[in-house]
Amino acid sequence: MKNTKSESNKSTKKIPGKKSNWFLGGTVLTVLIVAFYGQTINFDFVNWDDDVNVYNNRNVVNFDVKGIFSEHVIGNYNPLSNLTFALEYQIFKNDAKWYHFNNVLLHIICTLLVLVLMKRMGLSFFSSFLVALLFGIHPMRVESVAWVTERKDVLFSAFYLTSLLFYISYFKTGKWIYYFLSLFIFSLSLLSKIQAVSLPFSLLLIDYWFSEKIKLKSILNKIPFLLLSLATGLTGIYFLRQQGSLDTGETFSLIQRMFLGSYSFVVYIIKSIFPYQLSAIYPYPVKLTLIHYLSMIPALAVVIIAFLSVKKNKNLTFGILFFTLNVVFVLQIVGAGQGFIADRFTYLPYIGLFFIYSIFIEHLLRKFQEMKILIYSISVIYPVFLSISTIKQVKIWENAESLWVDVIKKHPEVSVAYNNLGHYYNQKNETEKALKNYNKAIDLEPQKALTYNNRGKIYFDRGEYDLALKDYNKSLSVDSLFPNALANRGAVFGVKKEYSKALIDLTKALQIDPEYANALSNRAFVYFNLNEYEKSITDCRNYLQLKPNDADLTNMLGLCYARLKYYDTAIQIYNKSIQLDPGKAAFFMNRSYAYNAKGDKTKALQDALHARQMGLNVNPAYLEMLNNQQ
Repeated sequence: MKNTKSESNKSTKKIPGKKSNWFLGGTVLTVLIVAFYGQTINFDFVNWDDDVNVYNNRNVVNFDVKGIFSEHVIGNYNPLSNLTFALEYQIFKNDAKWYHFNNVLLHIICTLLVLVLMKRMGLSFFSSFLVALLFGIHPMRVESVAWVTERKDVLFSAFYLTSLLFYISYFKTGKWIYYFLSLFIFSLSLLSKIQAVSLPFSLLLIDYWFSEKIKLKSILNKIPFLLLSLATGLTGIYFLRQQGSLDTGETFSLIQRMFLGSYSFVVYIIKSIFPYQLSAIYPYPVKLTLIHYLSMIPALAVVIIAFLSVKKNKNLTFGILFFTLNVVFVLQIVGAGQGFIADRFTYLPYIGLFFIYSIFIEHLLRKFQEMKILIYSISVIYPVFLSISTIKQVKIWENAESLWVDVIKKHPEVSVAYNNLGHYYNQKNETEKALKNYNKAIDLEPQKALTYNNRGKIYFDRGEYDLALKDYNKSLSVDSLFPNALANRGAVFGVKKEYSKALIDLTKALQIDPEYANALSNRAFVYFNLNEYEKSITDCRNYLQLKPNDADLTNMLGLCYARLKYYDTAIQIYNKSIQLDPGKAAFFMNRSYAYNAKGDKTKALQDALHARQMGLNVNPAYLEMLNNQQ
């Protein structure tokens, strides 16, 4: 695998391969990615952050650009990624196919950018194509492409790679326009995902690749990039801490986390060659074992090899350091999330490893001419092996059921998988399956407030209010400030007509989260039943700002105005509720009462008859009265 200085210098001056080869190579890559990932167009969202990032994200739904750029989503600050969701939502609403389509499109763009990057770095067509091929089809890509939430991976990488290409143009020509374009596009990458903070170090590697030394000027012109990285990193840490997602020593000490990091580092390298037992979640170990501690030896050895090869083998140095510098910030030394390993973390870093593998294969072809057929055969068979694994892995992301069943199969100890699978079944009205999974999640993790809350919702919907209340109480005993459980317990008290208790819970939930829609709707219901219509109107309007297409709450707002005898306003609001859901007979009946109160008996009768035709049991005396007074 040795690469002499003369060979490296020559490769930067002349790029083997005809233009037609590069175009054909890009076409083949595009076709392969469409073949492997095209099936995602028919996939649904999954109930793992897709809801909070897309269709339940008020900033996305309302296209609130200010909110998108000033607020985090569960501790993550990815405003540009969320802006793309907002644009899609305005056009496609909850149609998941278009979100998947754009993820695949961005992955194609990233793959082609990798091909161009390798070409600009002076690699042959064979090596460049192989790097891009591995990048495009490797099964460790699947999570970043098939999961809508991971739009941030494919988006930040597209900007990241473009920034690298502009920097290479600056390095080669000295034209500052390319430098500033690189800096600007880097800022877009940072706004897409915090993982882009590593780019200044990649730029230093580019300097090393082309000049074999890093001069003072090279370091100085990275300062603006480093300042942007620092600002973004601090912002990310702030939001994660605000969300309560950071774990710097509560579960594992910092020293232990360093060994978890070295273990992850080694696993990522192994999986780049043998992608075994891929999973959406790789749970933390209960305790560190000998293998975690021993992993530090090969991890350090790999990095040491990179530095020992600085002058002898720049291919090895560049590839190892590109991988290391781009993966080091996601090795969970500072923990954030449910797992300490994630396939998505390798989306960009693997370019470094694929770079090494591809050049090594080409080196073997040059050195062992008599084994050319065998080497070429391996070069074909191995991608086929990866392709089969990728196609299989893609299918796992079809919906929440297929995703969590796969996680449970591989990691049956992960409680969140049972909870989310239960949530999926509950939404499908398969409540017995949902209960079974919630019970299993509680058995595995009995101190999880969310699971009790979810199980309580099933009991509430069944009308088993005592069981629901018991679960909400348990949820709040684990987390007394959990707004979901407070709002749901308030709903139980409301149904039981214990309105004072209901108001205490609902008001507390709204103090914790003033824009919690469920608490607003439940409190509006309580105020309505207490005949406090003005307060109910306030809660209804605040709720409808968050969810303007809720026909039931719109109708209740009309009822409030009707009770206050503002019949014209009530009728206008009833019209809106009927427009949102023309299948609710009660909406027509409510409007009939409002018309009757105004003295418009004809319209009142029309609505009453329409409600009866829809199946509502309308009082015959009311119909007779309207008939007689026309």
